Amino acid sequence: MPGAKKAAIYCRVSTIHQVDKDSLPMQRSDMINYAKYALNIEDYEVFEDAGYSGKNTDRPAFQEMMERIKEGEFSHVLVWKIDRVSRNLLDFASMYAECKKLGVTFVSKNEQFDTSTAMGEAMLKIILVFAELERNMTSERVMSTMNARAAEGKWNGGRVPFGYSYDKETDSFSIREDEAKVVLELKNIYLRLHSITGTAHELNAIGRRTRRGFGWTPQTVAIILRSPFYRGTYRYNYRNEAKGTFTFKDKKDWVMCSKHHDALFTQEEYATIDYWLTKNRRLQGKATHSQRKNIHIFAGLIKCGNCGDNYFASLSRTLASGYRPSMYQCSGRRQKALCDNKYVTDITVGNFVFNYISNMIRLKKEFSPRWQTRRIRSTLLRGDTFREIKAISPATLASIRTTLIDNLASTTEYQPMKNGHGPEAAKRKDENLQAELDKNTRALDRLKQLFLYADDAMGQAEFLQQKKALEDNIARIKRELEAIRKDSIFATNLSEEIFVQKAAHFFMSTSLQKGRIDFEQLATNTDAAMLKEFVNTIVSRITVRNGRIIELEFTNGQTHRFEYEL
Repeated sequence: MPGAKKAAIYCRVSTIHQVDKDSLPMQRSDMINYAKYALNIEDYEVFEDAGYSGKNTDRPAFQEMMERIKEGEFSHVLVWKIDRVSRNLLDFASMYAECKKLGVTFVSKNEQFDTSTAMGEAMLKIILVFAELERNMTSERVMSTMNARAAEGKWNGGRVPFGYSYDKETDSFSIREDEAKVVLELKNIYLRLHSITGTAHELNAIGRRTRRGFGWTPQTVAIILRSPFYRGTYRYNYRNEAKGTFTFKDKKDWVMCSKHHDALFTQEEYATIDYWLTKNRRLQGKATHSQRKNIHIFAGLIKCGNCGDNYFASLSRTLASGYRPSMYQCSGRRQKALCDNKYVTDITVGNFVFNYISNMIRLKKEFSPRWQTRRIRSTLLRGDTFREIKAISPATLASIRTTLIDNLASTTEYQPMKNGHGPEAAKRKDENLQAELDKNTRALDRLKQLFLYADDAMGQAEFLQQKKALEDNIARIKRELEAIRKDSIFATNLSEEIFVQKAAHFFMSTSLQKGRIDFEQLATNTDAAMLKEFVNTIVSRITVRNGRIIELEFTNGQTHRFEYEL
């Protein structure tokens, strides 16, 4: 610690109202004078956080100050009041312990605490305990008020459930016909298939979309099926939320208001749905290794190239090796007897899909701008698996070649595309949008903290208005990001994201680059759920005719079409 004294002066105000008044300038001026005339410190630096709650210490200026304290730059930390640092005892204790370890003196101007004395240190800790008690009591009062409102059937804000509209004037919900039609289709499909993954695929196959225009996923299907809102019950205070994840609270703490609005599911339908959701969850949680291998890896993905119906999955006979593959048949053939398309098995589909993806990865590594479409075709169709294929659609090959050249443009001396387009421009836009998304997400989190814990809490109407504006902005940014990232499967910096998601996908990417893949061996030695997750990340549709794959549609929207020898 240098011999000369230097003070870090820290100022914070919680709400935008205080920022607009004289709170920050007053704190700054008051503490500068105190440092000069009471502590005899002429060397100081001011750190200010405007509009941040004291609930925690996740504030930019505070974090910068602490980093520089650790570097030994300051001898004193001066605040106007101790709750300017934090209203959380553990956060403050951590900060104070760091200062004490480094020999930095903490001074609170307003409470006249100087931790260079034993009495000042003891009194500081006592005051902080009461500051945290006040914050917790305020939080409890707010939560109690909102729970009471929910018990009376009043809406406390949040995203309006899909299928419904909310009228602020009457504080009531009504059925939104266009979305309700999709909800009813979703319910009927699930009651028929008993599979959330199959339900998502079927909804996407018939062109249904979520409110924001996205495709359905097993997660979004499950949210609707599990929500009591669709049987007319308003549920509140049922989960603990933290940074995008949540856990359920004890059911005795839930606020449940039945007959709150018009239902889309009957009680009987809801009970049946709950039965199958619970049963499937139990089976998945306790499945043996043998049971996991019998997960239908390509279920919901295969479409009939003759009649257009989806294929359904069942178990085929056990092979001599002990492996029991899934068999996929056209539902039009079985249910309507109107189609004569042949069935396919996991081995046929798996060998094609996994070896084709392996060849695509190889193509991306080896490609040169000098290559013509003929060489691209031979690379994609390398191996005995594809010996019966006569050609890949010329449009597909041309599109692949263009994308590969664009990819090289951002990584080699090859000339990039003009007018600000191409992979490099897309990458910059992606980074800017991601930064904007992070900023708005932090702002939304900060707004929620202000509403619950600020010294001068804003009204509920103002909170809901600002919250909706931020949520709408976040949704817009996510749509723009999705549009940018929904590019070619070969695009720079996106291939890893598309092909290799989560730990399972990293394992798969290693396996896919070792030459020809024997799907039976792969499926025997790999968890079927892992394989299914990997396939669903990359492939959105597999079209089959006469037992052969004629089209592969990828999740990025690109479709590869194949022609066979007669």
